[in-house]
Formats: sequence, structure tokens, C-alpha cells
Amino acid sequence: MTETDREAPRADFGSDTAPEEAAAVQRPGEETDCNAPTPIKQSIEFTGNAGEYFGIWIVNLTLSIMTLGIYSAWAKVRRETYFKSNTRIADSAFGYHATGVQILKGRLLAVAFFVGLFIVSFFQPLLGAMMAIALIFVMPWAINSSLRFSARMTSYRNVHFNWHGTYWETFWFLIIAPLLGVLTLGLLIPLVSRPYYSYFARSHSYGTSKFSCELTVREFYPAFLLGAALPTALISTAAFVLFLLWQGFGGDAGFDALSAALKTLPVAFYAFTFSISYIYGAWGTKLMIKGLALTDAVDFDSTLSPARYAWILSSNLVAVICSLGLLQPWAAVRMYRYFADCTHIEISGGLEKFVDESDAARSSFGEAYADFEGLDVSI
Repeated sequence: MTETDREAPRADFGSDTAPEEAAAVQRPGEETDCNAPTPIKQSIEFTGNAGEYFGIWIVNLTLSIMTLGIYSAWAKVRRETYFKSNTRIADSAFGYHATGVQILKGRLLAVAFFVGLFIVSFFQPLLGAMMAIALIFVMPWAINSSLRFSARMTSYRNVHFNWHGTYWETFWFLIIAPLLGVLTLGLLIPLVSRPYYSYFARSHSYGTSKFSCELTVREFYPAFLLGAALPTALISTAAFVLFLLWQGFGGDAGFDALSAALKTLPVAFYAFTFSISYIYGAWGTKLMIKGLALTDAVDFDSTLSPARYAWILSSNLVAVICSLGLLQPWAAVRMYRYFADCTHIEISGGLEKFVDESDAARSSFGEAYADFEGLDVSI
């Protein structure tokens, strides 16, 4: 091979097809954009480790106990900052910009409201019941404020995220629709899951660019069957068999079987709740990520395995219980790293075209009030 051959540039990176051959296989009517950027695949890298996070976690726990929970606001800032600053895409890390004072104000406001609700309910039960019903209509505002605050406090390459959900859409997609799914014993859960995840994705933006998400209902029915219905059936059947073995078949076998079946109902309920909240929830998140896009510049993909996720979740639970909670940091890092390793993006062109929103639109003091731990919403 001559020196000229070695220095000749390729027309297509990652392909052995010469420019002439590429032109020869071009189909009639197709247009070729010579300036089109080559998509670059990137993986999300998490550089944190359990040892580092344990030091943060134990200090957070100790100071939160010593201050009767007041320091927990600053503990959340340290936790979020650690995980986000150790999450990298294309050699750039995420940032978290909230302060402990902002979060503390939100929590104090929420605590004051619930303490007031308890006192009113104790002395005026009817008025307390009315306030509890009114709380349902306050929740969409609180959810929107919390999601908006969390998004605006997160940045990547100095460009902040944002949440654009509306009151009535949040009321329907995040409160009423999931409730209908549960009340129909799960039959409508796949049907309401598609708009639920789609709304959550497309209501977020990165700078001035909004996310889009293409999902189909038929994707969620296999996920519901394998991620919720099947685990519930297996756990319920196992519990039923164990009750039968424990009680034996003496006396009236039919009555014993019915009694055992009734005793397994709480087990079935908790199994269904666990499967919906975690296994099916993770599967739905995977489908959302696979359908996610940011303009025409970034596409997302997920290789999350529900079986692997269920194993990590269950083994983490056992480890935390057996260690009396001391392995909680290890379990958190393990799960976070798995989600990061399973998420991939494909960038077409540079990320420089994404522009941040104005600082004035990002400095809403009131939204910090809703960042109370019990009102945070995540999928």
C-alpha cells in the first residue's frame, strides 16, 4: 500500500464502503446530504461508588437525626448533587443547583399544612374531611410545582431542564387515570399507561427544546402481563399452596381451601402493588426511554431487563434488611448504575445548538415550596 492510499480519507466513518460504491447503491429519488452529521452513540456513565456515597449517607443520616429532620433538606441536596455530578454523557456531567434553604421552606409549608389538617380533623371532623377532599384538587398544583422545581434545578452543559405540565393534564394523567387503572383491577392500566408516560416525557424540555415520545398501547399489554399480572399470579399461587400445606386437608377440605384462599388476598394485593409499582413501572420507563427524542438531534434507547431489574430489587431488599440498613448506600448505587448502564443515546450533530431559558423564568421562588419529599413524583 502506498503512502497516498494510507492517507486517503474515508467517506463514511465506521463503514468499509467507498464513496463510489455508496453512490452506486443510492436508490432513485433519494437525496443525499453530504453535510449530514454522523450519529454518535453514547452511553450514560456513572462514576460514583458505594464507598464514597456511604460517607455522604451516614453523615446525612446522623445530622438529620440530631436536628430532628431539619438537616434532611441539605441531605437531599448532597445526595442529588452526588448522583448527578457523577452521571456523565459525552464527558460532561449533570449539575444540581437547589439549596437546602429552598427545600426546607417547601417542607415546612407542607408540614404546617398537614399538621393543620390533623388539628382541624380532630376538633372539626366534618371540616377536616372537606379539607382532605380539597387536598385532591391541590395535588396537581403541588405535583407540577415539584416537577418544575426538580427539572429547573437540574442542568447539563449549563443548560437547564424544565417542566411544562398543566393543571388539568396533570390531574387526569397522574391522578385520575392511574386510579381508574387500579379500580378496574388492572384491566385499564396498559390503556392509561401510554398517555401517562407520553405526557410525562413531552412535558419536559431541555433549554428551549421540548422532548417528544412516540408510544403505542400494544407495547404495554405484554409489559403488564409479564411485569404485573404474572408475578402477582405466581406469588398468590405460592402463598395459597403454603396456606394449604400449613392447614392441611383435614376435615372439610373445601372449607379449608376457601379459608386459605381468603387469607392469601392480602398477599395478592401487596404482590400486585409491588409488581405495578416496581416491575411494571420499570418496564414502562424502558418503553418511554425507547420512544424518547429531543428534537431531531438526540434519540434514546434502553436495554433494561425486567428480570434483571427484579433480581437487583429483591436482592437489594434482602441485603438492606440483613445489614440493618447499612447497605442502603450500596443498594442505591447498584440500582442507579444499572439504570445508567441500560440507557443509551444517539446524538446527530453537536449539542451546542441547545439554548438555555432565561434566568428570570428559572428563578420562581414559590415553586420551591412544593419540593416536599412526599410530593415528589418519579417513573
